[in-house]
Amino acid sequence: MLSWGTRRFDVVGSAFGVFFVVLSLTPSLLPRPAWGQGLVTGLSFAVGYGVGVLLWRVVRLLSGGRVRWDASAPGWIVAAATALAFLAVTPLGVRWQNDVREAVGLPDIDGLSWLALLVGALLGVWLGMAIGRGVRRLHNRLRPWVARGVTRVSRRDGGARTAVLSLSAGLATTLGVVVIVAVGTTVLSLLLTGLYNQRNNNYDPAFAQPTSALRSGSPESLVKWEDVGQAGVKIVGDGPTAAQIAAVTDLEATEPIRVYVGINSPGTVEERAQLAVAELERTGAAERSQLLVAGTTGTGWLDPAAIDGFEYLHAGDTALVTMQYGSTPSPVSALLTPELATEGTSALFDAVYAWWSDLPEDARPELTVYGLSLGSYGMNAAFDTEEDLLTQTDGAVLAGTPSFTALWKDLNAQRDDGSPIFRPVLDGGENVRWAEQRGDLEALDGEWGEPHIAYLQHGDDPIVWIGPSVIWSHPEWLRDGQRSPMVSDDMFWIPGVTAFQGVIDLILSQGVPEDAGHKYGNIAVYAFESVTGDAGISDEARTRIEEIIATYDPYYILTY
Repeated sequence: MLSWGTRRFDVVGSAFGVFFVVLSLTPSLLPRPAWGQGLVTGLSFAVGYGVGVLLWRVVRLLSGGRVRWDASAPGWIVAAATALAFLAVTPLGVRWQNDVREAVGLPDIDGLSWLALLVGALLGVWLGMAIGRGVRRLHNRLRPWVARGVTRVSRRDGGARTAVLSLSAGLATTLGVVVIVAVGTTVLSLLLTGLYNQRNNNYDPAFAQPTSALRSGSPESLVKWEDVGQAGVKIVGDGPTAAQIAAVTDLEATEPIRVYVGINSPGTVEERAQLAVAELERTGAAERSQLLVAGTTGTGWLDPAAIDGFEYLHAGDTALVTMQYGSTPSPVSALLTPELATEGTSALFDAVYAWWSDLPEDARPELTVYGLSLGSYGMNAAFDTEEDLLTQTDGAVLAGTPSFTALWKDLNAQRDDGSPIFRPVLDGGENVRWAEQRGDLEALDGEWGEPHIAYLQHGDDPIVWIGPSVIWSHPEWLRDGQRSPMVSDDMFWIPGVTAFQGVIDLILSQGVPEDAGHKYGNIAVYAFESVTGDAGISDEARTRIEEIIATYDPYYILTY
């Protein structure tokens, strides 16, 4: 146990702890706040310490007592040596982190960051050691019970009996931890669902009930205001009006249609999807030039930069339809209930497509699909193949698609020889194209045929690139010739560590500029114009739209 006084530190554990500290400081996809990096560093030391202690005990056990060196030493000596080692490697870690910050246009770490990093590291060490002590207590409680099961081992062979006992106790402890985690995950899922369902009913007073009949939740709507939900009120209660669009574009504008069905509306997902179609009919969506079917994130959120930009581009002659499938944030939904995203989004698209298909072909709106993050995952799942996507839509803008998305993975696997994974080329860019920044969609020589399908993916977006296989396999996106210019040249793959860093980036790295990481607001507007065209806006109007979008508040990934 790591403690002061008469207790002693484990030398091997401390050495492994320092090694894990070095690993925690290696560059990843995105910069982290200093306190977050400190927390990760502290936890890494605690994990490394535990690994070192365990490995040394296994070595002594397997040696049958031949290895007798006592790996412990007075606490103050080991602590001082560990601190000196930490100070020696910190400058290298700072350089690595500054390289990552430079890649996204952020300033270098300053003096105050060191203090925040130290506080975070101490907290991380304490938290990691507390968890370790809990596992050890579990092991000690299980050991007497396990001992009763190994009494048949010959008492004369004390070494064998000790080995069997230790191994059995270790397996029992592992099983106990797995059971605790499984039960905890189930309880946590139920708890979070209940809490966020309650939160879903708490409306932000800044968003009033719409008075326009063209919005769900209005007095004329088939969707009750109290059923729209917290995320929904920000969609139907916000957005540019016809007057605002006209002022920005210098064009005659129309009031946009926004249809939103929340999880509080009664019925199954299929019945709620039919309610969304009924809202489209009620609002006259069939008369608009553009129909956008959007997949929401876990809470039912849509990026306002993207949908507002779409409406500006088409002077409000648009209809947006979307449906909430859950209330928990995307990271929680992706881990605990990913099927909700696929089932809900597929039900919505299928219902809208069936309605749209029955409209006169020469007098119906162009049908475009959109999704960000888990919304893109759900929207991709609405199509079994590339052919379905091409034949059932007039275009698509899919941003920040998670690495576990089946259709996205299939398209990447079929890319043309010689094209890099961070910006693939499929069939010469005939229909499906990828973009990391503005201009990428038009960068290919060949003609972009109809319909236009645009995948937006930044090279430093952990949601796009971090998946389970990164734990044990060198990812293609970190290999020579495949690495995005947005990724630090100093980043390299470390088994287990790179995947862990990606998860931490996902949670902590929010202070990045637009058009980096998992932020796609500005580039989404560019993609919508490339995919759907516009209402004939001028270059000056386009600049004004971009300036408006740039003022939008950034979002925090754990809340959407």
